[in-house]
Amino acid sequence: MQALGYILIAKPDFMLRKDILNLIEASLSSDVDYRLKIQGLQNLYEYLRDAESQLTSDSTGKPTVPYATNGGSEVPVAAGAGDTNICGGIIQLYWNSILERSLDMNDQVRHAALKIVEIVLRQGLVHPITCVPHLIALETDPMEGNSKLAHHLLMNMNEKYPSFFESRLGDGLQMSFRFFETIVSNHNVVATNMKSNPIAFVKPGISRIYRLIRANRNSRNKFVHSIVRKFISDSRSYPTIGFLVYCVEVLASLPFTSPDEPLYLVYDINRVIQIRAGAIEANLKNWTSMDQQQDVVGQQDVVGQQDMVSQQDVVGQQDVVGQQDMVDNVMHEPGGYPDQNLADSPEKMRNNSCSTSDVDMAKLQEDCHDAIALQLLLKLKRHLKIVYSLTDARCQAFSLKDPPKPGEAISKQNIPLNINNTNISLPSCLQDVALVYQDFKTLLREDSMDYVLYTSATVQKKRLTPRSSSKVRRPVAVTRGRGGGRGRGGRGGGDDDDDTDDDDWIGGPRVLEFGAQAVTGGRVTRQRVQV
Repeated sequence: MQALGYILIAKPDFMLRKDILNLIEASLSSDVDYRLKIQGLQNLYEYLRDAESQLTSDSTGKPTVPYATNGGSEVPVAAGAGDTNICGGIIQLYWNSILERSLDMNDQVRHAALKIVEIVLRQGLVHPITCVPHLIALETDPMEGNSKLAHHLLMNMNEKYPSFFESRLGDGLQMSFRFFETIVSNHNVVATNMKSNPIAFVKPGISRIYRLIRANRNSRNKFVHSIVRKFISDSRSYPTIGFLVYCVEVLASLPFTSPDEPLYLVYDINRVIQIRAGAIEANLKNWTSMDQQQDVVGQQDVVGQQDMVSQQDVVGQQDVVGQQDMVDNVMHEPGGYPDQNLADSPEKMRNNSCSTSDVDMAKLQEDCHDAIALQLLLKLKRHLKIVYSLTDARCQAFSLKDPPKPGEAISKQNIPLNINNTNISLPSCLQDVALVYQDFKTLLREDSMDYVLYTSATVQKKRLTPRSSSKVRRPVAVTRGRGGGRGRGGRGGGDDDDDTDDDDWIGGPRVLEFGAQAVTGGRVTRQRVQV
């Protein structure tokens, strides 16, 4: 391969031949030894360096190479001289393979490919927009040398072609996720702390990209919107749940420096929730209703089976002589009732409904995928409101028409995003939809609470002592507001506050408790704070 590289430098047109093209492509394929990949990339790099040096020498006024005249046309005498005009065509033939190797699992292969990308961009041999997603992915490279070089190339591109850079940010994020999966599964040099938290080495690179465009309000809003838009699936395909979790982690780690930035993210999330939540909730409700109907039909079938067994018992009692024969016949029938446990019939019925032909599993999983996507956005929104102390009133007052206030300070709490308790598994049967539906409704109900009330409900979960039933309850005067807190009663006695459905009680902030409820006499009860 090294000898072939020397030949190709002298005769670049050989790289346009089909046999040489196949040979070089084979050396750059993903399943060959990494040393062949490095040598194949090195051959292309040396050719580009030679072509660049010829251009430099011509531009500095170096004595021209002697030309020989043949039939009125001038032909360069020196080997390779004058062939730089085909350099762009040659590189474009191998450009896709070079970009693929720039995201190779081997560090040295990635570095060799990245050096070629650098010299190609410097000479302007390809359209710069083609490599933006790969450079964004390489910003998250755990090898510092590769990430620094990728960041340098992105800075230059953002200065020269800002529109190209911004238009491919969303694609770059998706490619960075694929690169992230490759590195996490195959990389052996990742630090121990990164193994426990793999997303850790991604966040610095994404933060550097965001800082490049943060100065321009439109640019950073486009970047944020391009990520939020990934949570809206179309009829053709939808992104994986793992990628959506990755996007949520990235959005939560962006280095916001002004209140306008998290407010726009909350604003963009609200638009998605308002458009999608109603239809998704209705679809999930339809699926759960279908499941309940199948349960009723199954229970009726079980009752019918029990009636048939009872009738057989009556016949057996009337004909004692033929009873043993009847039992023997039933025992040997394929599917005879004595061989079945009727107590397990409802469970078997429910399991069999998972494979019913009338359930469109593709549509069911699509609806649940959309619900899980909105759940992730709702948790991100709640996280932003708590971390940046954003009240509902402030979020609702945000408008894109209002210019950002220069010098406005932003307060941030060091609270990590926690989505570990989110069920991100797509259902495999109809019965699993109920869990997705319940989680979705719970998050929608929590989203209606202001962050002040939510934090007080989650941090202060002390149960009050039961008050005496002989005490007379007195009304509490309160002032309710969308964005602020509510008036509260005294901190005296009180009993169970688990019931959250009584919207008429205004004695204090409601505490959402989704655990076991205290039930007395068939009614769910809640005691209130005594003034």
